[in-house]
Amino acid sequence: MNDIIHLLPDAVANQIAAGEVVQRPASVVKELLENAVDAGAANIQLIIKDAGRTLIQVVDDGKGMSFNDARLSFERHATSKITSADDLFHLKTKGFRGEALASIAAIAQVEMKTKQADDSVGTLVIIEGSDVKEHAPTAAQDGTSISVKNLFFNVPARRNFLKSDNIEFSHIEEEFNRVALVHTDLSFSFYHNGKLLLQLQPSNFKQRIVSIFGAHFKDKLYPVEMTTDVINISGFIAKPENAKKKKSEQYMFMNDRFVRHSLLNYAVETAYTQLIPEGYKPAYFLKLEVDPATIDVNISPTKVEVKLQDERLIFGFLNSCVKKAIGTMSLAPQIDFDGESALEVTQLHPTTDKPVFPKTGANPNYNPFESVSSSTRGGGAHGDSWRKESGNLSGWADFLKEIKKESDNISDETKQHSDNIFKEQPSEELAFDAKSSFILQNRYIVLKLNDNLTIIDIVAARERILFERYSDSLENQPVSVQSSLFPETVTLSAAGAELLLEIKDELLKLGYDIEQIDRTSFAVNGVPFGEEASAVQSSIEELLESYKTNLFLYRSEKKKNIALSLARQKCSRFKPFSNDTETEEFVRQLFACQIPYTTPSGKKTLCVLSDNMIKDMFVK
Repeated sequence: MNDIIHLLPDAVANQIAAGEVVQRPASVVKELLENAVDAGAANIQLIIKDAGRTLIQVVDDGKGMSFNDARLSFERHATSKITSADDLFHLKTKGFRGEALASIAAIAQVEMKTKQADDSVGTLVIIEGSDVKEHAPTAAQDGTSISVKNLFFNVPARRNFLKSDNIEFSHIEEEFNRVALVHTDLSFSFYHNGKLLLQLQPSNFKQRIVSIFGAHFKDKLYPVEMTTDVINISGFIAKPENAKKKKSEQYMFMNDRFVRHSLLNYAVETAYTQLIPEGYKPAYFLKLEVDPATIDVNISPTKVEVKLQDERLIFGFLNSCVKKAIGTMSLAPQIDFDGESALEVTQLHPTTDKPVFPKTGANPNYNPFESVSSSTRGGGAHGDSWRKESGNLSGWADFLKEIKKESDNISDETKQHSDNIFKEQPSEELAFDAKSSFILQNRYIVLKLNDNLTIIDIVAARERILFERYSDSLENQPVSVQSSLFPETVTLSAAGAELLLEIKDELLKLGYDIEQIDRTSFAVNGVPFGEEASAVQSSIEELLESYKTNLFLYRSEKKKNIALSLARQKCSRFKPFSNDTETEEFVRQLFACQIPYTTPSGKKTLCVLSDNMIKDMFVK
């Protein structure tokens, strides 16, 4: 019988390994940035083109490599960081397995220039698909420059799995943030398509967070600190009111390495129990220092997942530390240092002024157990008191009537505006009496519609209504802008700023007048009618986060993505119906939609129970 087992060629083995190490352009960015940090660089530049598809380049001023080391670094399991298995439990470097460069070179065109400070010339290495094209001396700056071009050029199937440029860029930005956040003593530069996105100078941890995520983060952060024999914890947590639905701003570093650990994340989130709404996630930026012997980072190719020797102990320390910080945050007095320190006390002149003792207006003859009849209300001290109170009540009643008139006028305007947007359904198709309807669990409208028991999910129905309203505004009838007397400033990350510029014209049709101030700051000169300008920072952030999430599903349908993202953001923020007229108007708006029975994503907006269905429930 013939032998069928054989050794794979090195090029094929490297491509298989690359499938674990290099999943997308962001994976290359992570490995190259970590190598630059391990090389002792003080200044690191990241240069990418077309979200990493065309070019990923990292330039550092680190130690550089010799002529032979430059070539050997592209071999599998070639490393200078460990010599034995015991070294895995005393790691102080980012990388250690020696797989990154070999894996990258197997599926890209790589050019490396490197030079040590003591050498007169540098080294050039060019590799395409694990095939060494050139290895020769060259002129070079001290340090290392690695260019990765045409990623997956020889594996087109892998290239087809890449997402849109916006999604791939967001992953690259995330990897850059993870490295730049924890290494505050280093200088970083980030370029995309020839444009400088971020320039970070050495700073403290809080300044680095603000530099990356924007100046609005400065007032959201509260320090966390704990020092024990087992673990040292430092960093910042966000205040409960700044929690979000996305986990986009949760960063945990262990021994200066970004880690993802579900139990430790749970330790932080449980500290916020009953302080933030259900489904919301707190932001945090935490540094943990433990004995390297108690942590195993060699359990996944990306070295992000870690295993701890005593997870429960670390959980307890972290949970109590965050709880203490939250408690201090709540109890800390707010001191106004700009105010006068002396108390303002009215000065009395003893010769002319006499102190006046306060008097009470109590009726000494009032008996709380005596019933007050209509006849007794007319006289006496108690009657006078009642008459004054009655007069006040009548005054309030007059005031409330005026408020109600204004509210009715606003409601009429709103109804008229809604009638212009939504086509009126024939009355016979909407035969129902809103007075007989009721709201269940502040979420569902239960009513009899066309002789059928109907249950409407208010949130889902509102999503459908808003989606079609926004879609109509984007296509046909733009929303009028409510100009702000004092424009609000919105500060975003570099990726968020690019994304906002991409959809800025569409947002103007929806009522958001946004003007760019600088690279990452925008002035919001106007918002849609009825929206608070002060909340525009969080609104824009949530909109961009949702838009970015939906890019894969609606890559070519930009307007649909925007309408859906905004509808989902606003649908849960509704005020309870104050009267039957509002309930009826809401139902009519729903059935005026083109597809009233489902949300844009296919979820049911209502459930109809016919008489036969109800009868069947009671039939054995």
